[in-house]
Formats: sequence, C-alpha cells, structure tokens
Amino acid sequence: MLKKSPLAPKLFPNLPKIKGIRLACIHSGIRYKDKLDLSLIYMTKETNVACVVTRSQTPSAPVIWCKKIRNIGKARALIVNSGNANAHTGDKGMETVKKTVNAIVNHIGCKKNEVYVCSTGVIGEFLNENIITAAIPKLIKQKASSWKEVAESICTTDTFIKGAKSKFKIEDKQFNVVGIAKGSGMIFPNMGTMLGFIFTDLPLSANILNILLKEAVEKSFNSITVDGDTSTSDTCLLFSSPSISLNRSIKTIGDKRLNFFREALDKVLQSLAQQIVCDGEGASKFITINVSSVKSQKIARNIGLAIANSSLVKTAIAGEDPNWGRIIMAIGKSGSPLIQNKISIAINKVKITDKGILIPNYKEEVVAKKMKNKNIVIDIDMGMGKEKSTIWTCDLTQEYIKINADYRS
Repeated sequence: MLKKSPLAPKLFPNLPKIKGIRLACIHSGIRYKDKLDLSLIYMTKETNVACVVTRSQTPSAPVIWCKKIRNIGKARALIVNSGNANAHTGDKGMETVKKTVNAIVNHIGCKKNEVYVCSTGVIGEFLNENIITAAIPKLIKQKASSWKEVAESICTTDTFIKGAKSKFKIEDKQFNVVGIAKGSGMIFPNMGTMLGFIFTDLPLSANILNILLKEAVEKSFNSITVDGDTSTSDTCLLFSSPSISLNRSIKTIGDKRLNFFREALDKVLQSLAQQIVCDGEGASKFITINVSSVKSQKIARNIGLAIANSSLVKTAIAGEDPNWGRIIMAIGKSGSPLIQNKISIAINKVKITDKGILIPNYKEEVVAKKMKNKNIVIDIDMGMGKEKSTIWTCDLTQEYIKINADYRS
C-alpha cells in the first residue's frame, strides 16, 4: 500500500460475523506481489440481494453481468478481484466473467444468476480467467478469512482498508449491518460506490432491500467526490442473510420497524463514504459542504457537487488559501437557479459574505488560520427555500498527480 492518508481512522473496526456468510481470500497473483487480491464470499440459500451500479456508459464486464442478474434478487456468491478492472475488454472480458461464474456454480451448486462478480484495477487489460478459476477450489477449501483480510483484498490505490458496522434491535432481537468498501481515486460515483459490500442478518425481501439501498446511497456514496471522475466498475451490493427470524416478517416498505434498519444502514454507508473521501488520492483535508435554504434537495446537491468538483476550490483549500471567490464561481457554474444577492458563505463557522456581499470588517487572516485544520466545513445559505444537502470531498494536492502518473507502474 501507499503511505497512509493523514485523514485515515486509527483502527479498522472489529466487525461482527454474520451467520450464513463465509469469507475467503487469497493472493492469486493477478497484478500485485504478495498482496491479497481475490475474495470469495458465499452465503446461505435464502440470501436476498440489492444491487446498484455505475451510470458510466463504458461499464466493465462484471458490471454488465451484475446488471443482467440483479432483478432476480437472489445471491449465493460474490467473487471480487483487484488489480484488473476487466473493463473495455470486449467479448473476451464477458467470457472471463462467464467462466468465473460457471466455475463457482460447479463448486457450490447454485444458479448462475446467484453469482455476483466485481473487478477493480487497471482498465483495458485482459484478465486471466485461469488465475481466477484455479483459485476458486482453494478459496472454498481454505480456512475462513476475516473481514479485515477481505477489505484488504479489494484495495488498489487505497492507503487504508475501510469497514463500518452498526447494530439495532427489533422485537428485542439484535441485528447487525456490516460493510466494507474500497475507493481512493476515480471517485464521483453517480450511483453507489467504487466497490461497496454491505451485509445484514435482518430478513428482508430483495424489493425492500433495493428501495432502502437506493435511498441510503443518495445520502452517502452519491454525496461524495474526490476528482469528478466516475469509475467503470462502481458496484454496491446489499445482502440480507436471514439467520435471525422475526415473529412477524417485514412485508412492506411502510413497516415502521424498518426505521431502525434505515438508521443503521445510513450510518454504515455514510461512514464508508466518508472514509473513501479521507483516502482521496493525496488528500490532506476532509471537506464538508453544507448547502441550505434552496427549493429542492436536487438543487442543493448540484450546487454542493459543483463546489466539490472544482479543481480551483480544491487546490485553494490544499494551499490553505481562503479564496472564497472560487466558491462563488463554482456556485455560478452549477447552472442552478439562484439569486446572487441572497447568497451567504462561511468557512469553519467564520462568516465571510452575507446576502451577496462581503461582511463589514472581514478579516481574511482569521479564515486563513481556520483553514490550517484538517477538517474544512463550507456553509452556503442560498436564501431561497427550506431544503438542504451535504456533500463530502477532499482537497487536490501534488500527490494526486504523482499517484495517478505512476498508477500502472
């Protein structure tokens, strides 16, 4: 791995086991030397799944496969490799996915549409299916791996492994939500996440899982950006392994008991999303952008993303320069309806403009001092409504250029 991000959490969380879920990972030699790079997660027959994937018009072969099977809503296995994205590889890339799926089907005795495939890494290079298929029997036979090992195996330019957990109670029974993710660069999901895998032991139908995953994604993975680039491989999966039963099953999205799960799911996805931002390639600042007082959440989100995706804003923050004019520029380029003389801006709670003009007696040195913090909060009040949105991003440093210039080396 690269030098750990200064924004990284101190420890990887101790994630609980989910009954019915078995983890296995291995070093197969796809690209990296002596690094775990291939994981197989397989699960009980009753497991339901929801799937959200990239909106990129050049999706990888695994994404095409996941889109093809996701409406079935059943899962028995997930296989993930790092080091090669199997993207823009044509018919040969799809053949690799199909051979991988067939090998898993033959070993665990499930249906093809119950096997999910994900790949991450370099685009445009052929993935050697023989490496994958030869490793599958080893993965099935070997001793179970840990969440930490699986989280490591899916990393590429990540400088730290990412995991999150939450627990909740329904009918006096404790349930869990566990998640792992990878992502560092090429981060502007526009769907779900780079790769994100979420597991719960609460029994839920695929239909309910899909509704809740899409809701949670909007408030987490679709609210982050590192560099404004949407990956070809973004995939987020939510699995329900019904190892703990309810006295009365949850059949509709209106069931109030789902509120406990919603809260736990949001907590896990937002934690993972924020960890991805903290691992933004070369990042030294974690930036929160709060846009309030607008007519719709969509408008607030568009304004927030325009600021977050601005290279000028991000480099100013990297240089600890309180150049708030760049924020005004980004708001203007968003294309969102606005009234310029109603906009107010603050950075780290220091008010800069009020209703379209610089505040009296503004002291730039006060804001400059605040910008030395690792956490930067930009508050934008648009003065036009009651809706709001929060976007998370990071600064853009020289290290980002270095990492991506050497990515394939």
